[in-house]
Amino acid sequence: MTEELADGWYLMSTADLERELARWRTPDEAVEPSNAVRLDNEEAMAFRNAGNIPDELDRTLRLVLLVEDTHGLAGLAERRLRFEPDYQEAPTWRREGSRPVNVVPLRRPGVPPSSEGAWWDDAELAEMENEFAEHGSVAGVRVPGEYRGFIFKTVLALRSQGREITPTAISNSIARWLPEEVSASIARELIELNGTQ
Repeated sequence: MTEELADGWYLMSTADLERELARWRTPDEAVEPSNAVRLDNEEAMAFRNAGNIPDELDRTLRLVLLVEDTHGLAGLAERRLRFEPDYQEAPTWRREGSRPVNVVPLRRPGVPPSSEGAWWDDAELAEMENEFAEHGSVAGVRVPGEYRGFIFKTVLALRSQGREITPTAISNSIARWLPEEVSASIARELIELNGTQ
C-alpha cells in the first residue's frame, strides 16, 4: 500500500496496521509500506460475510475512520453505519476461525480522547449507574454487575440509533466484538435475569 490511510475498509494484519500507523504518525520518516489492501464497501462486506477469516498473510478487515475533532470522535458509531449498516446485529457471518471486525479511529494531533473527565460527569452514564445501583438494571433491562460497564456503552450505541433496548438487542450488539462463547454466556445471563427476550 502506498497511499495514506483514509476513511474506509482495509484488509490488514496487526503488523500491517502497526506499520501503517507509523507511516501516518510520522509522514516525514521513510517507513516502508505494508501489505495492507484498500477495499471498497462491496468487497469488504463480501470478505466479512465469508467469515472475516485471516488470509494467507493473516489479514482481516479493519475499518479506518479519521477523527478531525471532538465532534468526529463522538460520531464514530454513526459514521460506522455508513460502512457496516448491520454492525449492531448479531454477526451471523461468524464461523470457525472468524475474527471480529476492528475499527481503527485515527485522531489527528490535538484531538483529545473521548475519555477525558470522569465517567460520572456524563449525564447518561451517571443515570445508568444510578439505575443499576437502585434496581440492578440499565434502561429497564436487568444486567449482570460484572458486565455493566460495556453494557452501558452498548446501550448508548443502541440509543444513538433509536433502537429498542432489550436483552436480545444488547446481546446481539455485544456479539459483534466478543468471542462467540463469551457473548453466548452473556446472552444466557441476560435472558435468565429478565425472563424474556
